[in-house]
Amino acid sequence: MPGLFRPAIGFAALLLSLPAWAGGVVCEPPSYRPENSGPERELCAIQAAAKRFLDQQNIRDKTDWKPLGPDIRMMFDPCVAPLGATWAIYGGRKSVMVSCDRAVPSAYERKWKVAVDVYGESEQLNYHLHKAASAFVRRENARRKSNRKAGYPANETQVPKCVIPLAVEWRDRSRSSVDVICRTAVHTTWGKGFWRVRIPVE
Repeated sequence: MPGLFRPAIGFAALLLSLPAWAGGVVCEPPSYRPENSGPERELCAIQAAAKRFLDQQNIRDKTDWKPLGPDIRMMFDPCVAPLGATWAIYGGRKSVMVSCDRAVPSAYERKWKVAVDVYGESEQLNYHLHKAASAFVRRENARRKSNRKAGYPANETQVPKCVIPLAVEWRDRSRSSVDVICRTAVHTTWGKGFWRVRIPVE
């Protein structure tokens, strides 16, 4: 398969070092038409394999996971065996690992695998955590005549959606971070009903 990434195709270490999603692969018509320079067929096959796996898990566990990727910048040799899929933790986040055990004979490497990030309607967006922390820090700035800013939670943060307003408090006396707190979250099979997430403050 020609292209910029061709020499690196099949190296699992390289594939896993890339982010699992960048830009969003859309594989359904009318957005996806292979004849109109749509995404690579293998990317759509990877997305489909991840979705089939998640659909089965959602039925079993009463969850609502959906695939976010794969990374539109990746290229893969076609697989001649059914793609496998299983849960994995990649970059600290819940993901689906899609694997090919037998690529076409002309492939640079006969096997490959890639992590696909997942998201769900029951997941609290990290942006909302940042927004709650920022509102708290702005109030504290007005009270203390300071000029601090709230950052974002760690990339691997993944918590269930909160069903009551988020609470925020300083994490320690140094005021270098705050905790965003949820005392009642939606019931899931993958997260806790009570959680707190650290947000750095500069």
